Amino acid sequence: MALYVKETSLAIMKFNDQQAEKIGKEVQGLVKGKALFDPFSRGRYSTDSSLYQIKPIGAVLPKDHNDVLRLMEYSQKNSIPLLARGGGSSQCGQTVSEAIVLDYSKHQNQVLELNVEEKYVWVQPGIVLDTLNSYLKQFGLWFPVDVSTSSRATIGGMTGNNSCGSRSLYYGNMVNNVLAVEAILDDGTIHTFEDINKNYLEAKNDQNRQYEIIKKFLDLRENVKDDISQFWPQTQRRVGGYNIDLINPDGFNTSNILVGSEGTLSLFNKIKLKLSPIPKQKVLGVCYFESFAQAMELTKEMVKLKPTTVELLDHNLIDLAKQIPIYAESIKKYILGNPEAVLMVEFIDDDLDLARSKLKDLESLVRAQNSNNNYKSYEDLSDQKEIFEIRKAGLNILMSLKGDKKPVAFIEDCAVTLDHLADYTSRLKDVFAKYNTSGMFYAHASVGTLHVRPVLNMKSDQDIKNMKAIADEAFNMVKEYRGSHSGEHGDGIVRSEFHEKMFGKKILNAFEEIKDTFDKKNLLNPHKIVRAYKSNDRSLMRYKSDYKAENISTHYDWSDWGQFSDAVEMCNNNGACRKLDSGVMCPSYRVTKEEKDLVRGRANTLRLALSNQLPKGSFVSKGMYETMELCVSCKACQRECPMSVDMAKMKSEFLSHYYKKFSMSIKDKVISNMPKLIWLLKISNPIVNFLNKVPIISQIIEWFGFSSKRSLPIVENQSPLREIYNSQPNLEKKVILFADTFNINFEIKNLMYAIRVINKFGYQAIIPSFQNDNLDRPLCCGRTYISMGQLDKAKNELERFTSYITENGYNELPVIGIEPSCLLTFNDEFKSFSKLNGRDKIKNSFLLLEEFVLNEIKNGNQIKPKDFDKKVLIHGHCHQKSQNRTKGLTGLLNELNIKNSMIDSSCCGMAGSFGYSSKHYDVSKKMAHLTLIPAINNSTEDDYVVANGTSCRHQISDFSNKKPKHISELLFNLFETIN
Repeated sequence: MALYVKETSLAIMKFNDQQAEKIGKEVQGLVKGKALFDPFSRGRYSTDSSLYQIKPIGAVLPKDHNDVLRLMEYSQKNSIPLLARGGGSSQCGQTVSEAIVLDYSKHQNQVLELNVEEKYVWVQPGIVLDTLNSYLKQFGLWFPVDVSTSSRATIGGMTGNNSCGSRSLYYGNMVNNVLAVEAILDDGTIHTFEDINKNYLEAKNDQNRQYEIIKKFLDLRENVKDDISQFWPQTQRRVGGYNIDLINPDGFNTSNILVGSEGTLSLFNKIKLKLSPIPKQKVLGVCYFESFAQAMELTKEMVKLKPTTVELLDHNLIDLAKQIPIYAESIKKYILGNPEAVLMVEFIDDDLDLARSKLKDLESLVRAQNSNNNYKSYEDLSDQKEIFEIRKAGLNILMSLKGDKKPVAFIEDCAVTLDHLADYTSRLKDVFAKYNTSGMFYAHASVGTLHVRPVLNMKSDQDIKNMKAIADEAFNMVKEYRGSHSGEHGDGIVRSEFHEKMFGKKILNAFEEIKDTFDKKNLLNPHKIVRAYKSNDRSLMRYKSDYKAENISTHYDWSDWGQFSDAVEMCNNNGACRKLDSGVMCPSYRVTKEEKDLVRGRANTLRLALSNQLPKGSFVSKGMYETMELCVSCKACQRECPMSVDMAKMKSEFLSHYYKKFSMSIKDKVISNMPKLIWLLKISNPIVNFLNKVPIISQIIEWFGFSSKRSLPIVENQSPLREIYNSQPNLEKKVILFADTFNINFEIKNLMYAIRVINKFGYQAIIPSFQNDNLDRPLCCGRTYISMGQLDKAKNELERFTSYITENGYNELPVIGIEPSCLLTFNDEFKSFSKLNGRDKIKNSFLLLEEFVLNEIKNGNQIKPKDFDKKVLIHGHCHQKSQNRTKGLTGLLNELNIKNSMIDSSCCGMAGSFGYSSKHYDVSKKMAHLTLIPAINNSTEDDYVVANGTSCRHQISDFSNKKPKHISELLFNLFETIN
């Protein structure tokens, strides 16, 4: 089945599911890694962060290089294309193709050899940049091509793309920092492409495939040398085509041709990188301009001061960032006034005084041009990091724009020399106006690569025509300036078509000869760089001409986005959820490292199902359930995803439909109905814990869905809690103490402590079910129902709450909670249900206990606590982190002069009932052991662990050498509230 020879048309072959499945079975028999050829997996690998969507034949997660060699042999034998992929965050369509995708990120991600003295490292292509730099930090080294996607960009992807990063002005691009590539060629041979000298070139070794290739390089370079002089870009940022300008008959680094080749020439087996010392001193000047043009003009003067970088933020990006929870505070903290443009200028030096003197020169430069321009400098590294995080997220911030119109990437990589930068941006704005749109500008001012994104609707035929017209006009300008139309993000589908316009026919022919010399059957990522697809071919795009999403009935109100499918489409595939070592998102992916277990993977699957691009009925199917299964509803994506794609709510909506078609397991029925079935758990849990020790019975328990490796919590007698409650003094000031299902049944001591702490500050606590005998059971937030998609029942529970509050006239009393997942429901789902009776009458503030105490102390209610000389280690609950509510706890401990630190952890892994499941126990345990359990087990004996989540405390108790406490217990002991 010869599918992709050079003469093949550019039409997509469109393998059907049966053909893909057949190939998948053959491939799985060849490799040790997973082969994913089902319709759902093919859909998840059909997109990257670009405009494009092409369904692959399937995907393989190669276990080792032998898997890759077998796939290469299979590819050549059957004429089936291969596509190497790392983080899948390419913005130009490099990593989508009708091919077998090789996802290197799960297994091929190791450091192979480090030489500290000579400052180089050999790595596998799937290692992520942040992971590599975290490893190198202990040696005082780093790999300085610091791309904004460093938390998920793999070295293989960066090498294939010739990535640049913010500091390329100082450190250069990938091509300047890759020392060698060990490549797998189409015939299965492995060769190291590295520095060669004239002696190698003069040797006669025609039997060697690598020698044959290199000799071809030299012939081509000689043939097009005049065209290179005439057409080749004069900018530092130039990654279009192949790097034939670097071929030198006196010797050169032969890996230069593979760098930037986008997987079209070979597969990478391992890569040798040049390392740099971590800068000893680093300072940052932030310049605020009233005029965008003024900022552009001044950039060329700033560069003369020899900074490491000059980065741009425009007012559009700043305004959008203000609306994104994770960036809003940073914008408020670091952006002065309402500037039209902000330039961030960084200097490094071993001598801090020299770096400071450059900051002074920078300030003088800014002030001399216009005294109204603001300026501020920063030496603190944490400040610098926080400011740069805004810039690093530039793309994602721009894509947070709601609605069908988005800032679209197709001319965003144009690079011009600084002499032309101001003129180019001015003319470009005129082009945008001509097509009734505007653009957003950010990124690398220091090297003339401004990421400029016109706002267009990619569901509109007219705007797709406008895209092509704008590209033609922009590239004509760039060519006039001897700039580069492809300055950083690569060629892919969106720019490859324009190579002939930019380089001329003769250079394009040379590119094609290089491709054919390496890839004789045209099977490695075809139609990229040469013999390109048309960039405006809508059949290749994510939103094809017949695209239409189903409008499903929902419980939550998604009208801010349009409808449910519009909220799903907010995911632009940037891959921020793939980060491995910071924040919370996405905990299940950190364990499995599989696309299915990402916010991105889940959102893509939902989008494809809702738009009928998966088999009929896929939205409510077992396949969709499996896609959602490992989402632990930690809500990290609500805050950490720059698009605020709220997968926890989306999962809940999905389950509400799923359980209308499929029956719920006995375990899940018990868990979801926990508020009403406490009487059953009171009887069953002690029996289960006892019988768990009997092997045959433990197997039955596992069959019911509960892990026999866990002990179930015991329902406690509430009498001691009632005694404490009834012994309260009758105080004028009152608060509602929200006694959640978990604490009032399983850990009543935390509520006892909370009552005494509240009393100490002059308030009487009201527990509704203790105050009002007409309540048949405690009030509930509906959390267990929400997690299982029983949204009608959850709504009923929330309406029980609103009825109680309004009927008793408590509409303005503070509501204090001690279980974050329950209390914070009132700041989230409670406000999100499309219809909820009595919600408009609720004026209460909802506070966690520590927030209440902190407010009281700050408002002058000073109570001197006992001395506490231990350090408090805090594991923040995921829902607290998602709403930025951990600062109440750290703020209180700081106010009380108690040493504390937040454990850098993702979800603990228990996640409500998730960790009690026999099916999920192993994943739950692995989540806990990513960072949380090691941090606790490595702490000192005197360290005091606080974890406010019920499930978090149980998880830590199960796997660590410490018993964590709720903050109520610490506060009780500090204030000695019980006589």
